[in-house]
Amino acid sequence: MATKIFTGDMPELMENILNNLSNEIYSIYSCTFVNRHLCKMSIPILWQDPFSFKRRNPSFISQYFSLLSEDENLGLKNFGIDIEISNPLFEYARFLKVLSLSNLEYKVKQWTDLKHLELDNSSKIHIINLLIKLFAESGATLHKLDLFFNYYEINLEIFYSLEQHEIFFSQLQNLYLNTTSRLNTECTAILLRTLAKNATKINYLQLEGPYSKNEPQLFHIGPLIYMIRSQEQLKQVSLNGLDFTQIYRIIKALESQKNTLQEVIIDYCKYDAKSELLKNYKILETLHIEVFNRPEMLKMINHKVSNLEVSDEEIDVSTMIHILEKSGTFLQRLKLDSVENILNENLLIKALKSFCPNIRYLDISGIEFSKQLIALIGTLQKLQVLKLWFYDDDDDDDDDDDELTKLVTRFSKVLPLTLQYLVLKDNTSWLDSYVDIFLKHCKVPLKKLSIGDVYDEDRY
Repeated sequence: MATKIFTGDMPELMENILNNLSNEIYSIYSCTFVNRHLCKMSIPILWQDPFSFKRRNPSFISQYFSLLSEDENLGLKNFGIDIEISNPLFEYARFLKVLSLSNLEYKVKQWTDLKHLELDNSSKIHIINLLIKLFAESGATLHKLDLFFNYYEINLEIFYSLEQHEIFFSQLQNLYLNTTSRLNTECTAILLRTLAKNATKINYLQLEGPYSKNEPQLFHIGPLIYMIRSQEQLKQVSLNGLDFTQIYRIIKALESQKNTLQEVIIDYCKYDAKSELLKNYKILETLHIEVFNRPEMLKMINHKVSNLEVSDEEIDVSTMIHILEKSGTFLQRLKLDSVENILNENLLIKALKSFCPNIRYLDISGIEFSKQLIALIGTLQKLQVLKLWFYDDDDDDDDDDDELTKLVTRFSKVLPLTLQYLVLKDNTSWLDSYVDIFLKHCKVPLKKLSIGDVYDEDRY
């Protein structure tokens, strides 16, 4: 079996193995030296996302330039860049799957520094534009695109080139668009029009606003709305830092995605914008919302969800009991991220015990380690992931050691056998004294255990 895999008799299996190692760059790199067959399979994986690997030597950019035409190389010479012409073994540009404009920008700067080239901004812009044009013309098909540009601009002609090469965006699944990127309005309109036409299979869309009225907007919202409505399988949307006018029109556009849309994440948006979303969307299975001292927003949710995440400085459970009751057995994932403590936590425990027995993922920050909590954990017989941050407001060192020992012992014994991942944190390091007791009595075959205080790295 092993011989067949490494000699190429089972290419599909070997390809799956290598793809599962895609984040292990050095492991994939070592495969290129085993034999010709593994080399041919490894190279495309290594060149799928070359700009995101921070420690990668930027000299790889020179391999792209070897694919340029004579006229394009001549243009580089006018900037003092002399590229050695060679016949590359692979069409490296065609393998690109992930393109982040900010990472591309950073790697080009690193490359010019490595070559000791003293180039002005126009020269660097020319290099960046050449690379983007090369990727589109090479037949590459992007899966992920990050449109945030820090310092330089892309030439208008490049966007017209992207519009002509339909295959470049045809498999795009993940799109990040920052409205303060250094792309002018005309370029952005062309790009969004191209995406609406050629990229209709986006699963995840993230839109990030300026967070400040003083920062410029990069586009009129019309082309963005058109692009959203063109999607066929949009599942997740993340909206950050947008104002009410923008988010209102985006929400209206998202009505066309009701058959596929599963999750909306709202961060740093105006209160009115969040309210509009909560009033208009009754079928979302997943809702992730930062409340920021506006607990009344939770009262607007009047439909069941399978995944609920709430973040606030101090979460009052009484504002969400109706959601838990409405969701009932449908709720499988709950995350409450409180900077301080959970208010009315007994109501939470009672509601979860009464209505939500099917929870598989439970993550609560700012809760007390109590008999009631332990009893709840014992009833969640489908629980797979448990993350708890115990909040001790009094920082009291006089807690009854015998009582804590009993609680820890009881806790370790009631954990369901379905549990795979357990993370326990506290803000006063009291857990450290009870690790041995927990390990002695815990019989669950955990895949991961992490115990420590919230200020330190995982220690167990």
